[in-house]
Amino acid sequence: MEHCLLYVGTEDGLMVLEVEGQHVIVRDHGLRGNAVRGIAVHPDEPAIVYVACGLRGWGLHRTIDAGTSFVEVGFADKWVWDVVFDPNDSETLWLGTEPPMLYRTSDAGDTFQPYSDIDELPSRPAWKFFHPPFHAGHIHGIAIHPQRPERIFAGVEHGSLIFSHDGGTTWHETLLGHDLHRVAIDPSNPDRILAGDGSGLLISPDAGSSWEAIPDLLGKYVHGIAFDPESPARVYLYANSSPSPLYRSDDGARTWQPIGAGLPTAAPADNLCLHPTQPDTLFYAGDAGGGGALFTSSDGGSTWRRTDVTLPKVWRMRSATAP
Repeated sequence: MEHCLLYVGTEDGLMVLEVEGQHVIVRDHGLRGNAVRGIAVHPDEPAIVYVACGLRGWGLHRTIDAGTSFVEVGFADKWVWDVVFDPNDSETLWLGTEPPMLYRTSDAGDTFQPYSDIDELPSRPAWKFFHPPFHAGHIHGIAIHPQRPERIFAGVEHGSLIFSHDGGTTWHETLLGHDLHRVAIDPSNPDRILAGDGSGLLISPDAGSSWEAIPDLLGKYVHGIAFDPESPARVYLYANSSPSPLYRSDDGARTWQPIGAGLPTAAPADNLCLHPTQPDTLFYAGDAGGGGALFTSSDGGSTWRRTDVTLPKVWRMRSATAP
């Protein structure tokens, strides 16, 4: 296995793991006391990472040295549930918060623009989340296709899927009343949208106008979706379900097979990721012994090995080339 980094968002801050072959070591552990909800790794400079904290933590933070030090970028009075880089501009990021709002920065975090028209969507008064003090729902699962960057999709937990087809000038909603967790766009077809929610996986063939549920995953609590960048017909998925929390599709998400029999589940987490240069190598963090356990696979999920690293509860995980 080629040398890489894992940025692991936990219940107690961001851990940075160094992976080389079968060896995994803890390189750094920062932002302690914050639950990490989102991680965005700079596409060209893997030591630059934006970290979103919320529910048991606050704000957006940035490291430029792979987790050795952090600065607070903003949102100290909000829970930040997701942060992603624009696929065509590394100075532009999008983030979703609770209270529910979507923001954009075009200057690497110096200033942020809210898309306040989202508050005028008809279903907005019904958005909710169970936890005080906001009880307001949150926006996460942000997805943008590099060939159609004017299209922005995001999920509201709980409430709807919101989207814009004109770069944020106007906003629309669909899947009203759904418990949206993750949104992904087919790399080979920007019209094809996947949405994971509390009742399974839904697919739109027409950029959000219509949806169909995937029979293999009906009733499963879907919370993570990852396309293989070298073979977009292969898709991986995490669902909080037993006896297998992990699934793989080899036909573009139409049919699914379990690949994680016996692995522990991880509640509402997005904790499955692919190696940055070897997509058959997978990383997964499940709940074990009151914390998190890291598992690796080198064969697309057919077999798994537990590593000996000990983690707090894991909420998010992203991989990067080693700087």
